[in-house]
Amino acid sequence: MFDRKTARYVSLLADFWVSLGSGTHYVYSAYGPQLATQLGFTATQSSVIATLGSVGVYFTGPPAGVIIDRKPPHIPIIIGGCLILFGYMMMRFAYVSELRSVAFVGIFMIVASAGNTFAYHACVKCAAMNFPHKRGTATSIPVAGYGLSALFFSQIGNAAFPGDTGRFMLMIPLLASGLVFLGLPFVRNIPLDKIADSEVAIAPEIEDLETDALLRHARTNESASTGEMKSKEGSYSAISEFEREASDNGASSSGESMVDEIILPADGEVDIHGWALFKDFRFWIHFTIFGLLSGCGLMYILSAGYVLRALFTYSNPYISPNDLQKNQAIQVSLVSSFSFIGRIVAGYSADRLSRKGYQRMWVIVASSCIFAFAQIGGLTITSSRFMWFISIFNGIGYGFLFGSYASIISELFGFKRFSENYGYVTVATVVGSDVFAFAFGAIYDGNSYFIDPATLDMMPGGYDSTVEFNSTYGHFNGTMRRFGSQVGQVCDLGRDCYRNAFIITLPGAIVAGILALCVIYYENRRISREAAAIDDVAESVTVEAE
Repeated sequence: MFDRKTARYVSLLADFWVSLGSGTHYVYSAYGPQLATQLGFTATQSSVIATLGSVGVYFTGPPAGVIIDRKPPHIPIIIGGCLILFGYMMMRFAYVSELRSVAFVGIFMIVASAGNTFAYHACVKCAAMNFPHKRGTATSIPVAGYGLSALFFSQIGNAAFPGDTGRFMLMIPLLASGLVFLGLPFVRNIPLDKIADSEVAIAPEIEDLETDALLRHARTNESASTGEMKSKEGSYSAISEFEREASDNGASSSGESMVDEIILPADGEVDIHGWALFKDFRFWIHFTIFGLLSGCGLMYILSAGYVLRALFTYSNPYISPNDLQKNQAIQVSLVSSFSFIGRIVAGYSADRLSRKGYQRMWVIVASSCIFAFAQIGGLTITSSRFMWFISIFNGIGYGFLFGSYASIISELFGFKRFSENYGYVTVATVVGSDVFAFAFGAIYDGNSYFIDPATLDMMPGGYDSTVEFNSTYGHFNGTMRRFGSQVGQVCDLGRDCYRNAFIITLPGAIVAGILALCVIYYENRRISREAAAIDDVAESVTVEAE
């Protein structure tokens, strides 16, 4: 139907389309508070459901990666679309039936989120295979679509079903699975010219300028000065392969031809996976960085509805439920849209940094700084009018993180098992979001009381979700302590409802930034040592050749 070049771009567009339907996990904060009110859940129980969604998304990564690395993309995409449809339909059933079971809702949140992972990771892998020399930019397209999903769904739901959470929860599975299945026929691995897919998948990115710089360095036997080392960051496999061949085979008649023989074969790319991955301390450093930053972002993304409620309770206690839900949709849209922008910018920037000889990890340093500003905003902002600051900075930081880490992992551990390795790294998100989201829920619950909508009696110290009550009440004549238009869980302390949660996440963002700087420093030192070794080998080759 299309020539190969056009087919690759059509496939990339389809990757974006399918990923747009696969990011519904982030829509939870647009309906989570209403779901909790309908079913009588506390903020902690709502956080448990959100965290189980993260479990479904990120613990599914490794097994999904095994399938994605071995099967064509349409198989995991079909699996994903079916799981998304089934999982969200069962959650909607719990809502309309007032089935007050955290376990039931949580299990099907896991199912739907697992579907997101199958479809999304298949698109990321497909984009990277179709554009092997521009992986950062190519993978940022489906990654950006995934981040834009919350904006897409929340705005459609807010426009089509204002204040109607039940119909909104019906729209999510139908539209999401529809997007996935509509894009399915066009997501394909396209061979580059006459190169087979299997060769493209493991071809080294020798066109990057840092690799070219290393080749020139070895051929001309230049000394490795500090200024030159900046142009060699990231050229891991080329250096180690040179040393290995030199020690095994001895001197060649031509130092230049020896370098060409070593670096150019397709199977020279690093391939670390399985137990070797877990034994590599670099994996655990990246696991920690990813967990801290994604945990900071997810805590806010999944709890933004509660932050907004707390600020409105304090500053505008009689806002209507419809207006509250509209404001929730606005915050979700801000996070999603700026996450989309951040992912596009991060993918392109990571490629540009790599080609100019800098490490992609500088994007992660920027992400940690942005997250730190967002946490400071959470600590200091007291009015819902300025909540946009927290949402925008969290969105950008989250976009920078996910827009660049896929290319970092493929560069560091190899592309042959990329989906599996990236799946293991993203499991860190569950750990980070577990700690931070549970902390948020416990802090919010500790500052809350409950209003029985039938009697308007205040019930401090917790609420028994098994007790029947009618959650369909609307306005009351100011008889509640502050939140005249809300029932169920109420906190009227404003920022102090959740402030301590941001006190926990701020150090997490700072520590992640420090670790990222340590990674950059360590890699610079390691490359300096290996480049010095390559000089010694090249010099001995030249001397013996003479």
